[in-house]
Amino acid sequence: MTRLDLATIKRRSFLGLLAAAAVVCLGLGLGLAVRAEEAAPAAKPVLSFGVVTDVQYADIDQQAKRQYRESLIKLEQAVTQFNKLKPEFVIHLGDLINENYASYDAVLPIFEKFSMPHYFVLGNHDVAVKVESKAKILVRLGLGKLGPGKGYYDFARAGWRFVVLNGNDISIVANAVGSEERKAAETLVADLKKKGAKNTGIHNGAVGPQQLAWLKETLTKADAAGERAIVFCHFPVYPPGGSNLWNDTEIVDVLGTHKCVAAYFDGHAHGGGYGQKGSVHYVTFKGMIEADPTAYALVEVFADSLKVTGFGTEKSRELKFDAAAPVPAAR
Repeated sequence: MTRLDLATIKRRSFLGLLAAAAVVCLGLGLGLAVRAEEAAPAAKPVLSFGVVTDVQYADIDQQAKRQYRESLIKLEQAVTQFNKLKPEFVIHLGDLINENYASYDAVLPIFEKFSMPHYFVLGNHDVAVKVESKAKILVRLGLGKLGPGKGYYDFARAGWRFVVLNGNDISIVANAVGSEERKAAETLVADLKKKGAKNTGIHNGAVGPQQLAWLKETLTKADAAGERAIVFCHFPVYPPGGSNLWNDTEIVDVLGTHKCVAAYFDGHAHGGGYGQKGSVHYVTFKGMIEADPTAYALVEVFADSLKVTGFGTEKSRELKFDAAAPVPAAR
């Protein structure tokens, strides 16, 4: 073998070693990068809260899919789960009971077992009690001292404004036969029927002028403060449907004009549902009373989205925010 051949072999071997070393280093680098990516902590939610709706407890036998007595067991299980998860608060979106005022004696003590604050939204069944008990409802649910004391109110957490509406403001179910309030509700429903509306059922309701003005004012203040907002009500407003508030389009129009509003959460329609209009997400959560084995949800609030984790038959969702929406300042 000539010296030239030997030199060529040595040079090729050296280059081969360099190439192999580069591959090893690259592999190590990629491995480190992958491990670093895997080790990177996931984004933490700004806050979280629990959602339950339509427990609708009654001491009566099951009718169709409505498991009245079993609701207490399901609610107990939800309490245990939320006490482990430790959200900031839990909110019930209406219809704690079916129609018997005495049913509150069985269901409200279970809510006292939550280790975090809990809030109530008025549903149509909550006020479908005998006339002599109707005036007791707000105080019984602790709503008499919140907001104007009429079942609608708001509260804040971590730069977020939570707005609770009373969809029984104008209602047939909530008012005594022959009362002026009942007559006004009946007139409204009659007018809707003439227009061919689908949401004319007597178990729905409407947000009255005074509450509507309060809603606009509350959202305007949230806009000015750079807050984001989630609105709660028992009744859906979007997409259009038979279970919606009688003045659903009016509410949707108000929500759509305020940049702070991220979502509207409701119950009432036990099968659940979802829609989006503009930048606002509309979620109808499934009723616990008809869910087999159960239905409730944890909502985690992130800088760019809401993550809904469903339990039982409740669907999990990721609700992304409009890129132009304000980001609440840390508080």
